[in-house]
Amino acid sequence: MSDFRFDKIEQEVVLFLADGIVLEGTVFLAPHAYTHAGPQTLLELLREIEPFLPLRDRDGSLRLVNKEAVSHARHAAGSGGDEETASLGEKVAARLFFFGGETLEGTLHVEMPRDRSRLKDFLNAAPDFFPFDSSESHYIINRRLLYQVMPLQA
Repeated sequence: MSDFRFDKIEQEVVLFLADGIVLEGTVFLAPHAYTHAGPQTLLELLREIEPFLPLRDRDGSLRLVNKEAVSHARHAAGSGGDEETASLGEKVAARLFFFGGETLEGTLHVEMPRDRSRLKDFLNAAPDFFPFDSSESHYIINRRLLYQVMPLQA
């Protein structure tokens, strides 16, 4: 084990798993991102190649959560990394249906070339995790655990 300790930024999050289990706790973000100035975001953490992420739950227990089992994550505004896409692309209203039975309604930002800017194009080309905003909360969605998406009139 290394004698070096790397400080992390604690981020409160609610993880919704594919089987309906909900985990509330804290994840740990790097103080310096690889791709931009500033700290790592929750979106970047979920997009990392490592399959497990550490979560400290409300009672202080540490667990390792398989990111492939996370259908979506709810986080506080300004803390998830969705700010990077908030001003880009076209806002599209949609209802999302998850394999676990939950649905969410809100908006996502479709940032695609003009000739491939439909919601279908975005969903087929998007990274596994993408930002989504509802009227009450901010989410990061795992597109692999969606079974249906319905476009809505804005």
